[in-house]
Order: sequence, then C-alpha cells, then structure tokens
Amino acid sequence: MSLARLPLVMTALGAAMSRLPCAVARLGSNGTSSDDGTVVIDDAAAHGHEYISTTTVYAGTQHTACGGMDTTELVKDTDYYAVASAQSMQYVFKKGDCCWCGESGPKCGTETGTAPLGCMTCAKGRFLKKRPYHGGEVKSDSKIFDLEVNIVVADICPHGGNEVWCPKSPGDKNEYDAVNHLDFVSPPEDFDNYYFAFTPAPCSEELQGRIAKMSMCGKW
Repeated sequence: MSLARLPLVMTALGAAMSRLPCAVARLGSNGTSSDDGTVVIDDAAAHGHEYISTTTVYAGTQHTACGGMDTTELVKDTDYYAVASAQSMQYVFKKGDCCWCGESGPKCGTETGTAPLGCMTCAKGRFLKKRPYHGGEVKSDSKIFDLEVNIVVADICPHGGNEVWCPKSPGDKNEYDAVNHLDFVSPPEDFDNYYFAFTPAPCSEELQGRIAKMSMCGKW
C-alpha cells in the first residue's frame, strides 16, 4: 500500500516519498499555472491522451494491496513501471472497505475525469514539462519528456494518510486540483513530480501472465 509523503521524510518499504521543495505554490483552482498558464491539467486531449494525473514516488513493497504482489518482480525485465493509483481510481472493494484488490467502477470515466485504473490495469502515457507547484528548474531537455511510458497498477494510494495527493472518490480533487494521482515505483531518470498524461491500454500478454501467477485477487 502506498503512502505519499512530504519531502525529507524517510519511509519504510512500501511507503511513498514525494519530492516537493520546502515551500510550494499551488496552481490556480482552474488547473492552470498561475504564472504562465502553459499547462492546463484538465485538458488531457491537448496532450494526446484521455487523462492527466499528478505524480509522486514511493519505495514499493513485496506485498501490495492488489493481491499481495511484489512491485519489483512484477515489472522486472519489462518496459513497464509499477504504480499505485489513487483510491478514487479503484474505489470498488468486493471484500469490504478499502483497500484490498480495488477495482474501478461506473463513476470513473470522462464524465468525472477520474481514470478507471484499478488493480492490475495498464496505461501508457508521457510526462509533461510542468509540476503542480512553482520553484526549481524544469529540465525541459530531459529525456524523460521523450519517453512513452507504460504503467501497471500494482498497488493503491489510499486517501487516508494521503489526503494531499490521493482523492477518495471519483470526481474528487487533490490539493493540486487534480482528480487523478499515480505513485511511481522506480520512475524514469529525472523524474520530479511532473504531470503525467495517459490513456488506459491493455497489459501485455507477458504481464498478464505474471499477474495471474502473483496476485491473489479473486482467488480467495
């Protein structure tokens, strides 16, 4: 289970650590940068995708909420990055309350802007040259902005304890006015909390095979 945290807080295995500076300025409530307006975070189509999320990074875990998978072994030697998606993106829990084996539901989709990315679903996208706060240089020539990034949801970022980043229900926004959030395990080089534009996509056959072996979701 992912736990997004403020900077300089060292976390145990499976806990998240965002890389915010000590002082940050939020975006305007309309989702645009309040100084230059270069990124509109709720206009995913302008970036060639269906959804946009804020991002953080966490250490990963050997026992995720998506059926007890190991985040490292799941994507080892593939071109996928394991992520934890916000609770709002996988708010259906057949075993009861949050957070075991979350699935997306009918409230996710373009109407709410919340992406349907429950456990063991995949997407592809790219990082945008903008963070949800001001301060610090954006390396606009970084190779991270040229990558097509494949992700697989291996874990959850629950709202409880992660109120700043991870919305609870579809349509809810985080503290940076985004309805989606993804917590990356071992993200690409030069990652720095950049917005991520993405579209749900089928997982590869290899990854589907690994999920079937590793996840206990639906097995008990």
